[in-house]
Amino acid sequence: MKNFSIILSTVAVILAAVAIISTCKCKTGAETSAVSAEQIAATLKQNPQLIGEAMQAYEQFQREEAEKAAQAMLQAHAAELNSSEGLPFVGPKDAKVTVVEFFDFSCGYCKRLAPSVEKIVADNADVKVIFKPLSFVSKVSGYQAKAGLAVNKQGKFMEFYKQVMSYNSGPMTEEAVDGIAQSVGVDMEKYKKDLASAEVSKSLENVSNLARAIQVNGVPMVFVNVKHVPAMSPEPIQEAINAAK
Repeated sequence: MKNFSIILSTVAVILAAVAIISTCKCKTGAETSAVSAEQIAATLKQNPQLIGEAMQAYEQFQREEAEKAAQAMLQAHAAELNSSEGLPFVGPKDAKVTVVEFFDFSCGYCKRLAPSVEKIVADNADVKVIFKPLSFVSKVSGYQAKAGLAVNKQGKFMEFYKQVMSYNSGPMTEEAVDGIAQSVGVDMEKYKKDLASAEVSKSLENVSNLARAIQVNGVPMVFVNVKHVPAMSPEPIQEAINAAK
């Protein structure tokens, strides 16, 4: 399938080259004549590197167009992306720079990124960092996501986040999640009530719908002021924050 796509792309490039060159006019005194197909074929035969260069230019064009389309899609959902309604966040509500992380508590890569996220939080008191939990990696992901929102209602999200992301005491279970919640000092009766609430479920549904709308196909995924920042370390995120300030 990949080779077939490459062949199609190559054909498209050659056809485009033919179309462009055919529109060129070669002056012969006062008269003009179109470049013939034979001349085009001869030129390409003598300069085969032109095909490779055209392919590279075409692929670059496709990448740029895809990036433009992706950014336009993000801008169309900017308000939702930067909304922290019902969700955990740290930093000023009206911060100039907003960092958004889509993550799953059960995701190994998210766990690897967690210390970087914690560093970004610690180093940028003037930045708003919003946590948008998804729940598709494991059976306990949904329970963890609900628990995260429940402890957030008692101001304990970051403590909970750090402990869950660094948990290494065997398989994560609902009982283990509850144990972590209790260890960070929440009122367990309120926690259980919030965890089972329609409000928490609705907030997670909103996150899931947004993730589908902007094509979050994997986690972790980080955005800085509505721009996707590929990162598994704090440096790219910090650079994007510095550029946005």
